[in-house]
Amino acid sequence: MNKGRTIHAFDAGTPSALRVSGLAARFHTWRGVSGRRYLATVHAAATAPAYPGAVIVLARAEPDGTRVALWAGRSPASPAALARLAQMKRAGEVHIHLIAESEADRAAAEADLCTAAPEAAAGRRSMVVS
Repeated sequence: MNKGRTIHAFDAGTPSALRVSGLAARFHTWRGVSGRRYLATVHAAATAPAYPGAVIVLARAEPDGTRVALWAGRSPASPAALARLAQMKRAGEVHIHLIAESEADRAAAEADLCTAAPEAAAGRRSMVVS
C-alpha cells in the first residue's frame, strides 16, 4: 500500500494553546514540505479509528517527546486494516488530520506530507521509506 513514498512530515510539536489546556497528548502538528502545519488527533495504533480516505501520519514517539513520521498517506477503510498497516510500519501512533474538508484539500495535504519516490513514479521498484 503506497510503496515508494518519501516522507516530508516533520515534527512541528504541539501548539502552545493545547499544552496550556491539557490537550497536548491528544493533538500533534506536522509540517509539510511547503512549511504548512497540519493539526492531527493522536491515537494508539492498535485502537485508532479508521476514517476512510483521511490523511494520516503513522508515527513513533521518541523518549524526549518528539515524533518521527514513519509513513504518511490515506487511511484504509477499516480499523483492522489501519492497525495492520501501523504494525507493518512499526508505528505506535496514528495521527489523523481531519480538518481537510474537500477531496482537493485532502490531496494537497497528502502531497505536502509525502510524495511518490522518483523510482516509483517511473514504474521501477524502490525502497519504502520507514
